[in-house]
Amino acid sequence: MSEVRWGFVGGGNVTETKAPPDSAFTFEQSRVVAVARTDLARSEAYAEQYGIERAYGSVEELCADANVTAVFVCTPHHLHTQHVLAAIKAGKHVLCEKPLTITTREGLEVVEAAEQAGLILGVAYYRRFYPVMEMLRAIVRSNRLGKITSAQMVCRGYSVPKRPAPGTAPAWRGVVAQAGGGALTDAGSHRVDLLFWLFGDASRVSANVRHVETWTESEDQANVTVEFANGVVATLDQSGCSYTPQDSITIFGTEGSVSVPNLEGTSIVLQLGNDVDTLEVSPRSPATHRPLVQDFVRAVLEGGPVRCPGADGLRTTQLIELAYAASRNRQILEIPDPAAHRQAGAATIPLPLLQVSHSPQPGPHGGHG
Repeated sequence: MSEVRWGFVGGGNVTETKAPPDSAFTFEQSRVVAVARTDLARSEAYAEQYGIERAYGSVEELCADANVTAVFVCTPHHLHTQHVLAAIKAGKHVLCEKPLTITTREGLEVVEAAEQAGLILGVAYYRRFYPVMEMLRAIVRSNRLGKITSAQMVCRGYSVPKRPAPGTAPAWRGVVAQAGGGALTDAGSHRVDLLFWLFGDASRVSANVRHVETWTESEDQANVTVEFANGVVATLDQSGCSYTPQDSITIFGTEGSVSVPNLEGTSIVLQLGNDVDTLEVSPRSPATHRPLVQDFVRAVLEGGPVRCPGADGLRTTQLIELAYAASRNRQILEIPDPAAHRQAGAATIPLPLLQVSHSPQPGPHGGHG
């Protein structure tokens, strides 16, 4: 194989802003050759806009296209499992938008299907490719901070949608059955993934998930505490109801601390004792998904793992699902190993609990508001 020929399943907002086929996916050894949307006319219009050769009105037609070697799944969250499995069944490598799936059980299903088929399954947690995050990870792994004790991650902004006109259905992101959740599932999944990438497997999670200003089923405020197997305790303040934006992380160790004041920026502040240095790195790619896609294409053509494989996406899905359960039941939940559980042949992930309280919280995910 000399190039990866992509088929897009879906063509919504993500492909317009972060993953356009003509910039993020088109370079030497990579091009988009087909697109499928449920409305054939919209698919044809999208193909014409981006110079894509073929347009289809169904996922099945695209997956039957022998010229397509890899599929980018960028449909609403509740359709990911169906579309990823269709592509894998057709023998295509798959890059899936985040989250990989809504539930851990579905995540196990798609990861296992890809493994059995010998195909690559990647998840679009593209922030792993930001130079500022790569430098942060290098510092964490350098032992310069001593023993790392804790981390504080804050992602705040305003994303409460306007109410739809009377008689109009809300957008899918505000419907729990279709989105899986709100602020934590959407922007929060990127931050949970970064915490895994920095600190490894998690052992326990607790959370408080609320409705503050939103009118939708999906929450607009989530506060999550994760205890990692290596002893690091991380907190995530994920808000979609804040008019004061912030997107930062600070990591503390026995010898110092390191912070990224803006995850979209280029600065890292390193403090060792009383000495404070500000480090500058290159800006991230303006085509957000391009480094992610380049890594995927390399893995397909040359072999080796992708930087964000399906198994990692499964871990993030699992932790988020458990965070919602922890909030709903006011419990601290232990996090089982999904791989070990899968080998045991069980149909669902067990939820061993450290019981704190059995008082239920109102709201679809246990929110107060």
